[in-house]
Amino acid sequence: MKRKIAIPLFGTRISPHFTYADMALLVDIENGEVAQSREIALGQADELQRIQYLKSLEINTLICGGISNIAERMLAEQAIDVISWVTGEARDALELFICKRLTSGAWLCPKRHRCRSGQSRNKKPVTFS
Repeated sequence: MKRKIAIPLFGTRISPHFTYADMALLVDIENGEVAQSREIALGQADELQRIQYLKSLEINTLICGGISNIAERMLAEQAIDVISWVTGEARDALELFICKRLTSGAWLCPKRHRCRSGQSRNKKPVTFS
């Protein structure tokens, strides 16, 4: 199954709020592994412009920090899943997402989020190209 993920960034961390991020990490996931990743500029776009842009990129899932209720509803109307109020490194959130263990409100601490049940043992570490 192929998924396209967007993570608004503040440096290497998930941006505290969807509307304040200047950059976003876009990740294509195929068969449970990162196939491609890149950073894109979001600039000063407002919420509606950002949602339209994500839809044009065919994003399936947005992993973000804070987000307004209106923006979350508009994303849902565009068939974009939202995992909100996530705090921590984008790389850690992505790893948990791939393991199907990322939930809204997750507070990610280094080395406390690894996949369980051997899920990560045979997989390469998450890397960005």
